[in-house]
Amino acid sequence: MAAEFELGDYILVQDGRTLEVFHRSSDARRYHVAFLGVDVKPHGDEFKVRIGSKYGDDQIINGVRLNMNSEQFARFREFIALAIAARDRTDTL
Repeated sequence: MAAEFELGDYILVQDGRTLEVFHRSSDARRYHVAFLGVDVKPHGDEFKVRIGSKYGDDQIINGVRLNMNSEQFARFREFIALAIAARDRTDTL
């Protein structure tokens, strides 16, 4: 069963080992969790999140940038944990 996370004009869908990012007015992006990179930077009371293809040890390419408040980020952490667990082949239960 797929998990979804909605944020403004974005809907993120994690289904098995695939993460898809849909935007209301643009094409969808699809990432296999084996190549998934997630970068989070606190910025005052908000969080700047970048999701995309991991390149090397510290770069993310072909990604999307999302800004979240602390409540949204808490929900995002629960959601993205599913993709990270699938990437790392661990069980979240």
